[in-house]
Amino acid sequence: MTFRMIAMAALGCVAGLAGVPAHGAEICTAIADAATGKVLMQRGDCQRQVTPASTFKIPLSLMGYDAGFLTDEHAPQLPFRRGDPDWRPSWRSATDPAKWMSESVVWYSQRITVALGQARFAAYTRRFEYGNADVAGDARNDGLTASWLGSSLRISPLGQLSFLGRVVNRQLGVSEKAYEMTARLTRYGQPVEGWSVNGKTGSGSGFGWYVGWAEKGGRKYVFARLIEKEQGEPQDVPAGVLARDGLVAEFPALANAIEVDQAFKPLLEKHGLPGMAVALSVNGKHYFYNYGVASQETGQPVSEATLFELGSVSKTFTVTLAAYAQAQGRLALTDPVSRHLPALRGSVFDRVSLVHLGTHTAGDFPLQLPQEITTHAQLMAYYKGWQPGHAPGSHRTYSNPGIGLLSLATAASLGVPYADAVEQTLFPALGLAHSYLRVPAGQMAQYAQGYNSKGAPVRMNPGVLAEEAYGVKSTTRDLIRFVDANMGLLPLEDKLARAVAATHTGYFKTGAMTQDLVWEQYPGHAGLDQLLVSTAEKVVFEPNPATEITPPLPPQADAWLHKTGSTGGFSAYVLFNPARKAGIVMLSNRSFSGAQRVSAGFEVLSRVAPAGPAVAPAAQSAAAN
Repeated sequence: MTFRMIAMAALGCVAGLAGVPAHGAEICTAIADAATGKVLMQRGDCQRQVTPASTFKIPLSLMGYDAGFLTDEHAPQLPFRRGDPDWRPSWRSATDPAKWMSESVVWYSQRITVALGQARFAAYTRRFEYGNADVAGDARNDGLTASWLGSSLRISPLGQLSFLGRVVNRQLGVSEKAYEMTARLTRYGQPVEGWSVNGKTGSGSGFGWYVGWAEKGGRKYVFARLIEKEQGEPQDVPAGVLARDGLVAEFPALANAIEVDQAFKPLLEKHGLPGMAVALSVNGKHYFYNYGVASQETGQPVSEATLFELGSVSKTFTVTLAAYAQAQGRLALTDPVSRHLPALRGSVFDRVSLVHLGTHTAGDFPLQLPQEITTHAQLMAYYKGWQPGHAPGSHRTYSNPGIGLLSLATAASLGVPYADAVEQTLFPALGLAHSYLRVPAGQMAQYAQGYNSKGAPVRMNPGVLAEEAYGVKSTTRDLIRFVDANMGLLPLEDKLARAVAATHTGYFKTGAMTQDLVWEQYPGHAGLDQLLVSTAEKVVFEPNPATEITPPLPPQADAWLHKTGSTGGFSAYVLFNPARKAGIVMLSNRSFSGAQRVSAGFEVLSRVAPAGPAVAPAAQSAAAN
């Protein structure tokens, strides 16, 4: 796609990357896969060669330890001498390797190169294929002691990535100790949202560098950022520090963007999707990745404010409302349906409970209502005369009529129309400011145009049970907040918090899947193959034997919960794992395979939030009881 926008926000404070404080004028930011060397993202002029400045301490450390001049983190400790560079007061004292690296002490670097001698120093630099490898110096600078300080030695951001890849993969022909000690000296003080970071700043000739590598859950990237310090920025803050602080702030969003791009961009291209919006929640922080256009006719770009049709993801709101009504004492999920819809008394719904409707186990409802049903009276007559082919609770049959009936019963228990209960009570209670069943006129400009399989513009047709079964329109900004609510990361009113958690209760098993209230659950150790069971045609379109879980399974922390949704012109997918504090939302304005949505979403979350130590189950169970 030709358009992609990235935004990052902390929970409760959404702001695009443009809102991050300036950290110099960026010349280049580049990231590569450390194992393969493949450049995964580059922004700006990444081939421009400039002085490496103090980033050259990484190769100098490798040289010093390999040659035996450096022995450990604190040896040798060398004295400051009069005449040594003393641009910073901290340099005017004895220095060891740890202080040398952290304080960027120039004179200590020069002691290393002098100890090596010009020939050995030059040989190391050539062997490392470091930039232009020119350590001859110039008319004003001696090559042995200043070639990397605005003199003859130059390197580009892409050159830094190439060198760093060989460092990480230990391909420079130096000792294991040299690699180990260099890694120890360059370690960033604390993990960055789970990323273990090694890096080195550099400042000189107006340029600022931050280069290094980062690792998380099997992912290992090398990175380089080059900036030019701008007028008006603090003169007492080195340009390298500005480069470091800027990259560290942005790195999680950039790394996650790589995963989202690799998982979803092929789907956009393969299926010709006009637009897609993806949102991640990782440890309570939100990241938004937007592709393409909300309308091919207007060219309006997709953003986290674009409204998409959710299709059956809407059903998760139906069961949340039902559980909320239960928390308020308006109904019990074990109630027979006819208790709340008197018109159905004397029918099979005297024996079918609300839980059966919320778990697709009422019998064998068809996926869709018969086309001839166009009025509420016809709908109620249909329900009154309906007879299941299987006993309630014995089979799972995915259907819109079942969830639609749960919506009607829940609304009846609350004494208001279903749309009013959702839009005026549930959405505001969850803090969802831009989610609708009926998109107001003032929001129509944000409503994406959907496209069918032939590329024709379509939107959801109003009809019987459209609002009740699959009618929500929402944004990635609202949906990722809903995901946070489901992971227990939002401060919700007590009854609502209990209701949200209650939707994660497991009532039935169908093969590997645990059927919660609409949410489809798998254990945290499950692989993609298990989650894909939910998308199999047999599971989607046919009755499948179900086994009741007695007593019901309390909400599990370390579990995958997900739901797909589609309309004639839109696709949606939600996946999250409360123990990992990670969730993903994907919305597009053209329908495509549910299996491919699940695969892409699971791939991204498995990489951005890899499994940690075993988590005790039922972290949310107290709230559900």
